[in-house]
Parts: sequence; structure tokens; C-alpha cells
Amino acid sequence: MITSVSMMNETCGKNPGTETDSRPGVIVVGGTGYVGAALCQFLSDRGHQVTAASRSALPMIDDLDIAHVRFDVMAPSANVLPPEVSVAVICPWVHLAQGPTAVPWVDRVMPMLVDSGTRTVIYLSTMWVYGDSPVGLLTESMQHLPTSAYGMTHADNELSVRVGATSLGADVSILRMANLVGPDPFFRFRQKTAFAHELMEMAVWNRRIVLRSPPSTPRNMLPRTLFHHDVGALLDRPRVEGRVEVFNLGSCSTSTVLDMAVQISQSAENYHGHGVGIEYPDESTPQPTFHLDTTRIRSLAGPAPDDLEAELSMILEDVCASRDETRAEGRQL
Repeated sequence: MITSVSMMNETCGKNPGTETDSRPGVIVVGGTGYVGAALCQFLSDRGHQVTAASRSALPMIDDLDIAHVRFDVMAPSANVLPPEVSVAVICPWVHLAQGPTAVPWVDRVMPMLVDSGTRTVIYLSTMWVYGDSPVGLLTESMQHLPTSAYGMTHADNELSVRVGATSLGADVSILRMANLVGPDPFFRFRQKTAFAHELMEMAVWNRRIVLRSPPSTPRNMLPRTLFHHDVGALLDRPRVEGRVEVFNLGSCSTSTVLDMAVQISQSAENYHGHGVGIEYPDESTPQPTFHLDTTRIRSLAGPAPDDLEAELSMILEDVCASRDETRAEGRQL
């Protein structure tokens, strides 16, 4: 079992003034993933009874109040869900096969959730349903124009969730998320390292960041604390049967991969006192930019911290703690 230090930095532990019974029970499908594990901890600290559902039992959050069930979206009929869980947050495993070979697991999971008592579903989609190279103002009413398997799969899943809401009477929120940036103390145990953690490792240990994308490639970085704030607001609003609403979730501004690398290099330089070089591919023409319109979620959830620097500080803690743990394990061997 792994202790989640950085996750607890996002809150001050459980609020003794919060009545747990007043908050709905939540099952997080994909609850041990990069997004799901931190979300489980946040919801538990907030007073929800939380169940992390995933194919794997690892990594485990060091919180005895978070239950865990084995859950395979590819074989939903074999899964057993806990009773009295009225809210499901789906942090999807994305099957990238398209066309006739695509696996419509959402079509099968939605009825199972509703049959078990779920009445509110939050599906975590992606802003890349607007295309791999979005341009201009991106609003929720825009037509889907995905050009990658990742965006196409999320677009297909969104449709399945919409159909499920109508036929099953669930209250559905679809969140088209920008690039999530936040601490993940389990990152060294994952097969795929999150983008910001990968760059921070380069900056701290190699004193050099090597970008694979052109420097002007636009990115909207969504701080994890902002994401959690917005999810909390969605959970607190009254349920409406059959409602389907789509929200863009992102930062108030769009930057670039080079801007991100510069911020990470500054964090690393403040830590070890040495300069950090940044290398990137040449480009003849700057990439077109976009702006993710987050007016709808802000009007619902209200203002919240949009502090990328604070998130990077916690990521730095993750990277340093991971190196310390690896060294300690080496000494024990």
C-alpha cells in the first residue's frame, strides 16, 4: 500500500464538520488511474463514501475509507457493484480500435450502473473531440471533428452516454477536459508517465528538457484542484432525470508546450540551483492556436484556483519522493 502525500496536500484531510451521510455515494470507474486515484481521494476527503472500480487493485491509496472492487469494462456482466451508490464518475479506459472492431463497452456499462442504483453519471471526455488541431473559440455547441482514434473513441462514448441518459433516465454530465496537470505519487508505478511528470523528471535529474512537439504547439493546462472544484459543484446540484449537459473544463488561458517547459524548468532550477536546457524541434510556421470556452462550467461552479504553479510544485514533490523511495529500496536489497 502506497501513501499519497501529494494527494493529501490538496485538502486538509476530512472535514470533521461534514456529515458523510449527507453526500451521495460515488463509484469511480477507473479509480486507480491517473485521474481516478486522485479523484477518489478528493471525494473521500469531501465526505463521500467512495468506491474505486478498476481492473487492477494497484496502486492502492492509503485511505481505508475508500473501498475497491474489481471492474472490467470489457466484461460488465461479470462485475458486481456495491449497493446504494447513486453517482458514477467514468474515467474511461479508451479502446482505440474504430469502425466495426470498436468495443461499445459504454453501451453495456451504463445499464449496469443504472440497474445497481446509479442515478447521476459524470463522463470524463476530452477537448480533442474538437479535432487534433483545433482553431479559434471552442464551445460546447461545436460539431465533433475528431481526427485521431483517441478523439473518435471519446466522441463515440459521448453518444452512448447520451443515449443511456435518455433511455435509462440518468442525469449525465459530459466533461470535455483539457490536459490535466496535477500530482500523481503513483507515477513511477504506471506504464505511461503523465506529460508534466515526464518533463519534471527530465528537468530535475537530467537538467535538460527534450520536447517532441514543436514549441508553439498550443496546450490548455487544467490544474487538478480546479478540476476537483468543478466536479464537486456538479455533484452538489439537484439531480434532473434524463438531463444531458456538456461542459468544457480547462484553464482560463491557452499556452504552449514551450511555455509549459519553461515553467517546469524554473521549478527545477529553484530546487537544485542549476540551469535547465530546453530542446525542441524546428518549425517553420507557428501552430494555430485555440481558446477553450469554459464559461458554462464557471457560471455553474463559480470561481476557483487556477494555479498551475502550485500543481507543478506538487509534481516536483512527487518526482523527488519517487527518487528517494527508489534509493531506499536499493539500500534494502
